[in-house]
Amino acid sequence: MDKKKKKYTPRRPGRYKSPARRKKAYSLIVNTADFGFDPDQPVKLAQRLQRRLRRSGWECHTDTVEHWKEFEKAIAQAIRNKPFAIIVFGGDGSVRFAAARISRAKGLLGIVPTGLHNNIFLSLFGHTDAEEALNIIRAGYQTRIDAGLANGAFFLGSLTAGLVPHMINRQGTKKLPRLAMTWAQMAGKAADATVPRTMTLKMDNHTVEAQPIILNIHLLSHVLTLPFAPAAAPDDGRVVMVYDENCARDKITGFIRALKKDKYQYLDKIKMIRGHRLSISPAEGHTWMMDSEEVEFSGKEIVIEALHRVLRVFTNAPRKK
Repeated sequence: MDKKKKKYTPRRPGRYKSPARRKKAYSLIVNTADFGFDPDQPVKLAQRLQRRLRRSGWECHTDTVEHWKEFEKAIAQAIRNKPFAIIVFGGDGSVRFAAARISRAKGLLGIVPTGLHNNIFLSLFGHTDAEEALNIIRAGYQTRIDAGLANGAFFLGSLTAGLVPHMINRQGTKKLPRLAMTWAQMAGKAADATVPRTMTLKMDNHTVEAQPIILNIHLLSHVLTLPFAPAAAPDDGRVVMVYDENCARDKITGFIRALKKDKYQYLDKIKMIRGHRLSISPAEGHTWMMDSEEVEFSGKEIVIEALHRVLRVFTNAPRKK
């Protein structure tokens, strides 16, 4: 005897939006606590992007925050809402903070550069044109890039000690100089303020004893808008170290001047090496900056490693052959 077939009854729609519908949304977060020289620019850019996305049928939710604690809450709430992408309007500090949490949630990050230096965006795209950043997000192409851990602390662009932190502190919130000569003068004063200390630098199986004035660890190429590590690739799973063993201070000014002109060739005085894992000891007695923000490290050693392609970001459209 044949069993009676159960009558099919369609499921009643629930009260919550389906995953497909949730993915038709963007979350735009404007951090006005981390902006460059025009406080109104981030808000105007967010409004412009929101209009373009809505015309294309996307839902948008925009948060404008004035304090870092509010920014932290906005990022956490956006991740819980599971949008198609989270777009951050801010500088390197905002991007690094958001990226650390978005990478764990396996989300998609969009960057609109509205900070002082925007080194992360500059390294990825070769410019800091905020209007072009909106076009990149609107086009929708994605890629995966590396991130780094320094004793468990997440970073995207660079970790620096010695010369660069002194240059950043001297510059403050003022606009960066345009002339190479002015850059060299600023570097000379920063070099005079840098106290070299003996350090052990171990990149994979290569160990160096040095007293560096410059010590930069890069995942991306630019710091202070200068291309310190042109060999740094955003997705090769390696860190790049730029350092000098015992460099004369007068060589530092020439190095920075040549960097500004994009003409420096890494030779004997200032070196650049690449690897997968780096350890630095001792860590004490130095001012460290991670993505241009001051950080402190406990313990005698800093261990740095690259996390291969852990963050999804928007990217330029592929070139037609």
